[in-house]
Amino acid sequence: MSRRQTSMGSKSITLKRSDELRPQVESVLSALFEKVAALLPGAEYHHIGATAIPGSVTKGDLDIQILVSPSDFESAKEKLGKHFEIRQPKNWTSSFASFGDDVTYDLQVGVQLASRDSESDFLVYLRDYLIDHPEELREYNSIKEANARFGADQYWREKDKFFAKILAPWTKARGESPNQSSEPTPSSVTPPAGQESRPR
Repeated sequence: MSRRQTSMGSKSITLKRSDELRPQVESVLSALFEKVAALLPGAEYHHIGATAIPGSVTKGDLDIQILVSPSDFESAKEKLGKHFEIRQPKNWTSSFASFGDDVTYDLQVGVQLASRDSESDFLVYLRDYLIDHPEELREYNSIKEANARFGADQYWREKDKFFAKILAPWTKARGESPNQSSEPTPSSVTPPAGQESRPR
């Protein structure tokens, strides 16, 4: 059995293989995408996070990325706020907001809203990079497994170091330095089988 739990009591994070969750993931995605399509008919939405990456390890929650035009961002944020719980508002920017739902679906859900082509539109890039680079995915899994027993703070800190390295080319292509970019860090995502995006 690939379910893994560390031994630091309540501080530990339990990890499992994303492939174990495929039936639940497919069911939740279907319901979630149907809801988003009704709420935001002009939006683009993608399955992101660990459950979207075959062979990854995950805490067992599921994330989606919703992309809208900059002119639609505020109205999309308002609509999502009426149907999902607001998450981590300290990480919100003019182009990023996060929401969630821990009770409606079989898996805990994170909903990440971003303006399309903004500095916050990097989560699909991360997903695709890890799918296309199995060596980096193995490194990512090892980082998660090595740090889960130390609790959420260290777990996220080490993950963010890894993501900073992966995002460096993306940031450079945008003409930004890491210190200038205003993007939310990957740890602002609820750490997320049907990895294909669902367009508009």
